[in-house]
Parts: sequence; structure tokens; C-alpha cells
Amino acid sequence: MARFGAHAFIWSADWTPQAAEKVAAGAAAAGLDFVEIPLLRPEAFDSTLTRRLLEHHGLGCTCSLGLPTEAALPDHPQAAARFLIQALDVAHQMGSPVLSGVTYATLGALSGRPPTEADYETLAKTLKPVAQHAARLGMRLGLEPVNRYETYLINLGSQALDLIQRIGEPNVFVHLDTYHMNIEEKGFKNPIVTVGKHLGYIHLSESDRGTPGSGNVHWDEVFSGLQAIGFQGDLVMESFVALNPDIARATCMWRDVVGDPKTLVHDGLAFLRGKAREYGLL
Repeated sequence: MARFGAHAFIWSADWTPQAAEKVAAGAAAAGLDFVEIPLLRPEAFDSTLTRRLLEHHGLGCTCSLGLPTEAALPDHPQAAARFLIQALDVAHQMGSPVLSGVTYATLGALSGRPPTEADYETLAKTLKPVAQHAARLGMRLGLEPVNRYETYLINLGSQALDLIQRIGEPNVFVHLDTYHMNIEEKGFKNPIVTVGKHLGYIHLSESDRGTPGSGNVHWDEVFSGLQAIGFQGDLVMESFVALNPDIARATCMWRDVVGDPKTLVHDGLAFLRGKAREYGLL
């Protein structure tokens, strides 16, 4: 069966010892299987403390990120590879089975032109040894398509599939996000079915990143698509209550879209769990 988790930004924008305790306690109280931890600065991350804290609360974790400006693809492939390999090592130390997110780009970095064949070849050439390093650690590498205002490289599930084929490693998967799908895809079910067996992870996020069930995402389409492919990956509620300044700038999140965070955790999770059970995923 699929696992159910939530993004750490629901509880805290930081990962200090105090913030990590708040996130872990909140996720455990919500009855989640794991928490998604943003690895924005892996070189400064205390993986030992984090693993101990997660084990204390009976939680697993996954890790996600976007590339920093100084390691942006396709401009700085060597720096990107170094950054991603370091992040994989840190994620592995915490017990994460995956490193996912915008592993191929810097959020908010736009070229003012369409992507070229050379861009995609650079991405594939850079990510192939990264995926091989992940495999040596027993991990998988995810590619999350995001909307055209955050990257010009991968906006659709079909584009992520094409990049996977170029990379040519079996441990690379597609990570869909319903917020971005609502902007870029033509519907929800068909893109999920098209990605099919390559879908390993999904962010369940409302159209305004607020409480799931309160916006424009067609949730029955989402879950019927997941049911159709026999999804066994990770279901992750993603909403931004507390937001890191770097992510706020990249995503242009300048207003409160949630309101009461307790309502988000209670009502949003209850809604998503109900849908997942209705469609036989939990």
C-alpha cells in the first residue's frame, strides 16, 4: 500500500533542533508515516540529530530540493552534480529512500527562451552519474515537473518521462504535484496514467496551495488516476504555512493561503486520507 506523509513546511520553515522537533511531533501526532524534509543546504544539515529525532517519533522521511543558483542546470553541470551527490549522502544518512523535487533546475531561474536539445542533453549527462550514485546507496532519484513560471525545463509529466529515457537509469522516477498539474496539464487522470509505472511520488497540493479540498483541483480525477495505475508510491500533502525565504522568492508566495494551520492539518489530511481510502490506496 502507499505511504502517507506531509511536507515539513506545514509546521516550520527552518530545520533547527527546535524546529525539527516541532515538525516531527506534529507529523507523528497527525499519524503520518513520514515527513518530507527540504534539503536546501545539505552541507549544513545535522543528519545524525534528525535521524535520532525521527526514530524517536516513529517516523520515516523523504528528502527534496531544488538546485541553488551557483549549481544551476544547464549552466553549471559539475557544481550541480557535486551538490546532488552531497545531498544524496545526507539523505541516505537520515534513512530517506529518495531524493526528489526539482533536482534538474533552480526554482525561479528562467531563460527567456525555450529549452534546447543541448539543454536536455546536459541535464541527462549530469543526472546519469547522480542516479548511479543514488543506486549505490540503495536510493532513487525523482524529477518533479513544475510550472512555467518556476522553470522553463520540465513542466509536464511527459517531459519528465523523456528525460528519464535520456538518463537511462532504472532508479529515476517521476514526481508529480497537483498544484503544478493544475496549471500545466490537461486534466489530472490522463497525465497520471501516462506516467504510469514511472510515478513514484506525488505532492497532493491544492490549486492555491491552501487546504486540500477547498480549491479547484479535481481530486476524484487525481485519485482515480492513481487507482488506475495501482500506485504504491508516496502520497504527500504539500501546503506552505511556514516558508523558507528562498522558496518564497522562487514561488512568489507572499500571502497566507492557509489561515488556521490546525485546520489545514486536521481538515486537509482528513480529506486526502478519505479520498485515498475511497480509491483503495490506503
